[in-house]
Amino acid sequence: MLSCDYTLMSDYWCVPLLNFLPCSPIENFPQVLFKLLSPSIPHENGVAKFAPYGLRKVEGGLLRGYKPNEVIVAHPNYVERFIDEDTKIIGLSEMDPLGLGPVTMMFTNGGTLTSYTKKFFTDLVNRINRIREKKAPKAKLVVGGSGAWQLEIRGNDRKNLKIDHLVIGELDITAYETFQNIEEDNAPEIIKLRSTKDMNLIPNIVNPTIQGMVEVMRGCGRNCEFCEPNLRLAKYFPLDKITEEIDVNLKAGMTNVWVHSEDIFLYKLEDKKNFIPNRDALVQLFSIVMSKDGVTNCNPTHGTVCSAVADPEMIRKLSEILKAKADHWIGIQPGLETGSSELIRKYMPLKLKPFSPEEWQDVVFEGTRIWNENYWFPAYTLILGLPGETPEDCWETVRLIDRMEKKLPEKLGPKSHFTVTPLSFVPLGVLKGEEFFRLEDMIDESRFAVIYRCWRHIMREARSASFKVLKARNPIIWFSVWLFMKFGNEMVIKAIEKWGEQMGYKPEKALQITYN
Repeated sequence: MLSCDYTLMSDYWCVPLLNFLPCSPIENFPQVLFKLLSPSIPHENGVAKFAPYGLRKVEGGLLRGYKPNEVIVAHPNYVERFIDEDTKIIGLSEMDPLGLGPVTMMFTNGGTLTSYTKKFFTDLVNRINRIREKKAPKAKLVVGGSGAWQLEIRGNDRKNLKIDHLVIGELDITAYETFQNIEEDNAPEIIKLRSTKDMNLIPNIVNPTIQGMVEVMRGCGRNCEFCEPNLRLAKYFPLDKITEEIDVNLKAGMTNVWVHSEDIFLYKLEDKKNFIPNRDALVQLFSIVMSKDGVTNCNPTHGTVCSAVADPEMIRKLSEILKAKADHWIGIQPGLETGSSELIRKYMPLKLKPFSPEEWQDVVFEGTRIWNENYWFPAYTLILGLPGETPEDCWETVRLIDRMEKKLPEKLGPKSHFTVTPLSFVPLGVLKGEEFFRLEDMIDESRFAVIYRCWRHIMREARSASFKVLKARNPIIWFSVWLFMKFGNEMVIKAIEKWGEQMGYKPEKALQITYN
């Protein structure tokens, strides 16, 4: 049986940024509201009709050896129906099982509060363990997915949760062999798997994914030191495999395609020196996706802002293909990371190729302008607490946000849209072994200013863009957002201001640091 925790089994009404909702602390965000904003995906007698992409890839790998009736992707609310004396393995795919992810660590004050991701994961595991004790004492509990590293570094939590095996790496290609070894007690407690260079060997999904997600590449190659995927060389799925997976989702009635990558503008990159995007390959990819009968909408997941500046014509062509316009914006999640050219040079010099670290702020500004002109909405993230970060680095970030907030509207008017969400530094990639950023212990005036300016702009953006985004959505959700925008928006800002004042920081100073 395969499954995942509840936070991964929702499409969040297909509202951009609501996918971050599970990072919220249960102590401060009411569970009734959380459930309203995270409707469960449908199931059929407990079998999930849609599932996260990673879980579907493992399912596809297992079906290379197991029979279809031996592999079940269960909705987490109904796992009891699929665990009995014949169950050999219970596999969970997780993204943030212990709440140690960068967004979660920021939202939960460095883990001093409990995120919904952690709550639903631990609740699910405890339920499974109770069932195992009664019905399936020999069944093995196996946890994998992009968040498995959290259970590696927190070994005591892993043992307390009675997890038999942890899988780290790309499981899909060797899923059947790995599970066979686990069944035969021939696998280590922590199973580490290497990736393959031959993308044709990776199994296709055989059942539909949440939000119609398909993967077009793995890895990146920009070598940002704080990021695991960026340290892997980029590999590209053949177009026929991509379209075959889209067909699986279309057959299930899905009309949307989420095109997943670590950086979509590196798709089939040929210029490995300057990282100039392969415009022709990108145009071909999105043209093929949008030409599929039944596809009405397509969105990339992640991309780097410097690519928009390096090739503005590429963005214009992609906008035409994706039918971007005033009432249909293309969302994308880029990493802004910092406003400091020194930190860019130190930890991510290839991130802004073909430009230099000294040009970073200009690149972010110009890239945002180009995206906005073509109806792309960048939801930036940045990192607080990179090793060696100084107050001046943070003030530089504040200046960049101020520049974007004030100068973009001057150039673009109402077409100016972006958000910047601050994340806590988490020691991954080359920076494993460094210290986690703990908000309560490491906050200072400059870091408070970054957080305040980010959230002040997010709330401002929410007021101006929320109803455009929610057009034609569920009326209950539309009304809930309207209530929040009317009564809750200022409450959020005032709460952040009060928090800063309690620490002795003046919100006014954060507003006085401006771009010159």
